[in-house]
Amino acid sequence: MTLSSLASLFLTKRLVKETSDFYHPRTKNGLISVKDLARLNTPMGIELSGDLHEYIDYFLGSYHGGRNESFVYGVVNGVFYDYDLPGAYPTAMSILEYPDWDQKQMIGEYTGEEFQLKFKFDLINSYSAFKIKFEFPPQVKYPNLPVRLDFTSVVFPLTGETFCTGHEFLLAVELGCKIKILSGVYIPFKKSGVKKPVSTIESESERVCFIQDSSVKRIFNKSYGLSKVDSELVVGKTENYEFLKQQLLSNDIEMKEELDSNIQSNFFLVVRELIQERVKYPKGTYMNLLYKFLANAGIGQMARGLNQKVKFDVRSNSTKPLPSGELVSPLYAG
Repeated sequence: MTLSSLASLFLTKRLVKETSDFYHPRTKNGLISVKDLARLNTPMGIELSGDLHEYIDYFLGSYHGGRNESFVYGVVNGVFYDYDLPGAYPTAMSILEYPDWDQKQMIGEYTGEEFQLKFKFDLINSYSAFKIKFEFPPQVKYPNLPVRLDFTSVVFPLTGETFCTGHEFLLAVELGCKIKILSGVYIPFKKSGVKKPVSTIESESERVCFIQDSSVKRIFNKSYGLSKVDSELVVGKTENYEFLKQQLLSNDIEMKEELDSNIQSNFFLVVRELIQERVKYPKGTYMNLLYKFLANAGIGQMARGLNQKVKFDVRSNSTKPLPSGELVSPLYAG
């Protein structure tokens, strides 16, 4: 039993097994699924997967992993800074919902402007992926669209052709990027979750809402509630609470009590439970680190095997492809 397998068992039970068939799409006879990527792109896999093979490659192509780069090369004289996001993976996972597979739409060729005017999709609260051509204005210092050069190198150029997620599309548009969508797919979040009567909402943190742009209001609200958790005793103990609080205040985001939705996704509830358990133990202790690992392991389990990486197998004394698991899906990983 390893920590990774423990995380996989826990998250599979909570996100996959307890939710019927919401997590993965239904396919013909249930014989081929997202987690069977090696068999999906075969004559048998294509025929038995329904339309899965027609759209899953967009999400697979849009998964580039985390962005980690240096803007200065060579010897650095003086102070340099390394910026990191506290709680990035669990916070991102907490805002996920199950896909509404029945509402999936394939997208044809459009300019970025035509696409936004015609469809008015909510690209924040959805799973979407596109094959695009793009061109940023020359004054953009940090373009955000990744392009693969080879098997190991990803760069962020001003112009190019690539696959991207809907979130990356929106940020590129904000940066003034001209985009031509060649094709793509859109799957909205499923409008369901764990319903909680208003009278049983556990704490004031679940009532706090930050009113900003409507597309990001939900993200800030859930992030704040997640970081503050349920007890005043927790405030100040979690690393990302004070950080997030200062960021919100420094951006003059209006803070007011407003009852957000009384429906919370399974992803949010699982992450909140893990953080609540973690802060019961002193920082640096075994149990504190265990719950931290479980909360951070979700993205790794969702991306496991997507790149067909190999690892050494001691039993066979040879290298074998890293097997996928029940959680693997390029939708969630991306």
